[in-house]
Amino acid sequence: MDGAKESVGGAARAPGITVAGLLSPEPWKTRYLFSIGARSWLIHVFVVLLAFVAQQNLSLAAQAWLTGMIALSLVLAGLCQYGQRLPDVPPRALAIAAWFHSALTATVGLLWAWGAFVAAEAGFDNLLLYTLALGGTALGAVSSQHAVMRSCLLSIWTSVPGLAAAHLALDATRLGQANAAMIVLYGAVLTILATRMHRFVASNHALVERLDRQVHQLRYEKKRADMAQEARTRFLAHASHDLRQPVHTMNLLISLLRENELDRDARDIVGKIDLSLTSLSELFQSLLDFSILDLGRMRVSTEAVDLNAVLNRLAKQNMPLVERMGGAIVVSPTSVWVETDPRLLTTMLQNLISNAAKYAPGSTVLMGVRHRKNGVAVVVADQGPGIGEADRPRIFDEFYRSDDDAERVQGLGLGLPLVVRFAELLGHDCRLETRPGHGTLVEIGAMKRVAACREAVKGRWTAAHLLSGLEVYLVDRDGDTRRATEVLLQNWGCVVAPEGSAARLGRSKPGLILLNHGMNGNENAAQAITAIREQAGKTVPAIVVSGTLDHEALGIAGLDDVQLLAKPAPPAQLRASLVSLALSTRT
Repeated sequence: MDGAKESVGGAARAPGITVAGLLSPEPWKTRYLFSIGARSWLIHVFVVLLAFVAQQNLSLAAQAWLTGMIALSLVLAGLCQYGQRLPDVPPRALAIAAWFHSALTATVGLLWAWGAFVAAEAGFDNLLLYTLALGGTALGAVSSQHAVMRSCLLSIWTSVPGLAAAHLALDATRLGQANAAMIVLYGAVLTILATRMHRFVASNHALVERLDRQVHQLRYEKKRADMAQEARTRFLAHASHDLRQPVHTMNLLISLLRENELDRDARDIVGKIDLSLTSLSELFQSLLDFSILDLGRMRVSTEAVDLNAVLNRLAKQNMPLVERMGGAIVVSPTSVWVETDPRLLTTMLQNLISNAAKYAPGSTVLMGVRHRKNGVAVVVADQGPGIGEADRPRIFDEFYRSDDDAERVQGLGLGLPLVVRFAELLGHDCRLETRPGHGTLVEIGAMKRVAACREAVKGRWTAAHLLSGLEVYLVDRDGDTRRATEVLLQNWGCVVAPEGSAARLGRSKPGLILLNHGMNGNENAAQAITAIREQAGKTVPAIVVSGTLDHEALGIAGLDDVQLLAKPAPPAQLRASLVSLALSTRT
């Protein structure tokens, strides 16, 4: 605002005309003069020709006047054209060109003055016609030369007084004196007009310069802000990424603790630790998703998705959390398949279920499908307290949390904003309904329904049956995480294949690869999976547990039978993925 006030003030206080300004005009004024003069002096040639023809004076003096005028006009037009095409000419050379222009302009003015006496010799009618021509030319000089007042004043006061003198020489009576006085007064009016135009263009130039400086400053500040935003986003991405490995290990260790015989107090402590780790995992996931979206690295890969399978898998994964909060999850069965990105859809629904568990503890979370005019919609609803009227306008704002929620519920306020941004990325819409005291419903809609791409798997298998004897080739460079994963897999009935035994993987019994992608960024998940499959001689299903969900960054976008889990992966989610892949190996 201060800059704007300064600019307005600068426009109001027009700079005055000084002797220094007359002797040494600023370079931009000379360039401005040349840019207009390149054409105005050619127009001046036609004006001179018309004045000569109209007077019908073919005397030698008139012919000499015409020749001199045309020659000087063409020289000035060439000078202006030359100066206009050399914007980078040195200031000293530009100043010399400006003085040359002023000298030639003064010469033209003197020729106009001499021409007045030549016209007076032919009679009053010729002088009157000549007066009109010179008056118009003098006004044209003001409009084309006001940027450099030296040239403008020389053009006026070398010609106008001579015209007045010619009128006095022709008629010394009071009428002639009156004509001469009016002509001089006209010159004074032209001077005032030129001065005002000069101040106006100087003020405009000063304003443009101030605006240019402010625009430059704004661009600089915007660049700094963008760099700071990108640095902040990268920091959040790296911080959440690097912290996932220890949290992932802690999740595995807590799962092992739960399988041991613990007294009631110990179980309560482990349960509280598990809830805290679940909240921490959700925070990391939200930060990573947020940073990936801000950096523009979120990639979409759509395919046919079985909504019933997605909803039931999420229900099983989140059932322990919701039940510990005193609630339950109910899924309405559906046979609908849609075209969407299964990874992003799962993330959106996971955020909604987590919100329902945290903000509506003890209530039943309902999940199902609705058919709308614009396509299929997936619904997640709870029976909690709902959202207050004052908070509704801002519930989709990033990092917004109401005062009550901030005190009683852990979180960052990114759950719903991420759902909306993911939905926009997929071309879906997101709608929310809430009634205080009755609950909240969130609907992800505008999904395109497609035909089922495979038949339902026949036969019923229990998880224990499916995992029993399943051979898992574990790739994990973190010692603590590897040991915890091995014990957990063995407790589930799996057989952990020894390192270096990839050639025998899946030969005598179903097998799969479990790869814990490291944090150093140098490990290539695709290369590791491909190498193991080449040794095994078959396409062994694989699960990749990674801090990033970018399939292309991991190099697994083109690999078949690969599932990607985000760190920290809850044991229930890992177990569900193992069961899913084990089931595919048996069908």
